[in-house]
Amino acid sequence: MKYSEKFELEDLTQSDLDFLDGLIDKDVPLYIDPSQIEVQEGKWFEGSAAIINSFFDRILNLYREGKDKEAEDLLINAHEPNETKLGVSRGISQGKGTSPEKLIEVFRHVTNQGLLTDDLITNYNDLNIFVKDFAEDRMSDLVTNILREKLAEYTIEQSNTYGLDLTEDPIEIGVAWDMETLNWKQVNKKALLVDGSLLLLIPKSIVVQRYLYSVEEYLTKVVYSWRKEYHLENDTELVRKKFIKKHKKIVPFPPNNDTIIKNEIVDKGLKRKEYAIIMSKEKMDLIREFRTTVDHTLRGTNSNRLSDEAITEIVNKRYRE
Repeated sequence: MKYSEKFELEDLTQSDLDFLDGLIDKDVPLYIDPSQIEVQEGKWFEGSAAIINSFFDRILNLYREGKDKEAEDLLINAHEPNETKLGVSRGISQGKGTSPEKLIEVFRHVTNQGLLTDDLITNYNDLNIFVKDFAEDRMSDLVTNILREKLAEYTIEQSNTYGLDLTEDPIEIGVAWDMETLNWKQVNKKALLVDGSLLLLIPKSIVVQRYLYSVEEYLTKVVYSWRKEYHLENDTELVRKKFIKKHKKIVPFPPNNDTIIKNEIVDKGLKRKEYAIIMSKEKMDLIREFRTTVDHTLRGTNSNRLSDEAITEIVNKRYRE
């Protein structure tokens, strides 16, 4: 059942609603994208972006200062949320959700690989590119924890707009990140309960199917292009050479992506994120170029932001499963 059905808003479609019209009894394979929050205008987005950056700045700085225990004490408070009905790993665990243990493992990987000292990870987006077992699902869960208070405020606002019943008094709904204390705080707000369970509404403009900050996007848009130039300039064995009859000469062509993947990743037994680290350390301009490119894309018409029609199709497909 869709939210709009449960709340008797059947006359309204996704295009009429500001929040994601998700499913009450199933999770929808969509994720909160913090990068989308960063580039959108408005007090809610600006405030939320500041909170997200505050959290990651605090965690990364603690690790840079060698204060691993302090950082891990903070990570212990982040849990896999159920109140947004997003993702694909609820119910029977598939090992994709955000647990304190997994987050600690993720950041230990960051420090053990020297990704902070090498400046490969300078903000939260870089985690999606360079850290194994970290992508849309875990980032979305973590951001939900960080922004729980902002999402609760948004839920109250939307509930008041559409006449949805909230609890009479504030209740404890979990923890959220506090920029003033640089620590977690307990959130007490009036809440939207469905069959006794907490539901947080999500702005539809911040949910996506995939992040633009991903290792696949990075490799495809930047790294492979550089490797093609490298092989061509150095006339390596991967360069393809063809005799062009019209010009009566042999012309060199760069290897295609599949050839690079086979020879530089698969044959060497590397994972794509391992390969991304190696290439980035060899040429730091790659990741800088990618950050700039993605920022421009997010602000343009080619971003990963979903249309109302696309969201409806995704939700309806999940509904029928």
